[in-house]
Amino acid sequence: MIEKVRKILIHRDFVLSLAIITGLIFGKGTEFLSEISIYALALVMVASTSGFTFKSWIPVKNAILPIGISVLLNYVLFGALIIGISRIFFPGEENFMLWTGFVLIAAAPPGPSIIPFSIMLKGDINFSVSGVFGLHLAAMILAPVIVLLFLGKSVINPVQIFLILVKLIIIPLVISRFLRHPKVLPTVDKVRPTVVKWGFFIVITPIVGMSRDVIFNNPSILLITSVVFIIAMFLLAFVYGKILKRFKVAISKIISSTLMMVIKSSAFSAVVAITFFENEKVAMPSAVLSVFVTLFIIFYSLYARKEFGIK
Repeated sequence: MIEKVRKILIHRDFVLSLAIITGLIFGKGTEFLSEISIYALALVMVASTSGFTFKSWIPVKNAILPIGISVLLNYVLFGALIIGISRIFFPGEENFMLWTGFVLIAAAPPGPSIIPFSIMLKGDINFSVSGVFGLHLAAMILAPVIVLLFLGKSVINPVQIFLILVKLIIIPLVISRFLRHPKVLPTVDKVRPTVVKWGFFIVITPIVGMSRDVIFNNPSILLITSVVFIIAMFLLAFVYGKILKRFKVAISKIISSTLMMVIKSSAFSAVVAITFFENEKVAMPSAVLSVFVTLFIIFYSLYARKEFGIK
């Protein structure tokens, strides 16, 4: 009984749910966590990337195709869809800050959680690993370009986005190379899940907390935001899966590419939102997305078992 309780308490979904509940209860009382959220996310990236080796990209062709496809799915297809749909639902200058939150989501790299989810659903692991880490490096160019293209330099200087990416991607990646030392890596492997889960707790709690008033005082905004994610994530994944299945694409590739397409790093977009904007509306889409990523995994797991026979 005690062991079952312990497993529940350390489960990723429990920690994420606790972060959401804590944010909703304490509201802006969680704002102090926003001051360290960028460091918490950097620590998560150190832990996550310590399990990655560039040897998996040799020969180079093993990486080029997965990364290229991932860019098209995650940045071009999903990014364009999330920006376009959100602008349709939130038109006008009065909704610009809210729409900015969706643009930051489109600019964000894919969520690192794609890798464990791919393993769980028996997806193509090489595709998932190459896509996730390849797109984190590609984000160094793509994220500032997307911000500049849709928001303009007057809102956020692309150089500032680049500098944040250096802190969140390049520096953690360099540090993680030292953690791959044979005498250190076994210990890192043991603590990695804990660091990742509770690191996300520190990031997500203030996102939800600072967005609480917008969520509670504007249920219509919450509803419309949810509709945007239902279309961009659930409907897109369903249509995409049906098309690829008809063309007899391998199930493992359908699963991994679907996850790559629709799972964005809400933690990244939220950190950018709370770092550069005082307006709580900007972080609100990221707060909702953090919930929808979990919901998507739950429903997609059930769907994959029924549609593709995944056990």
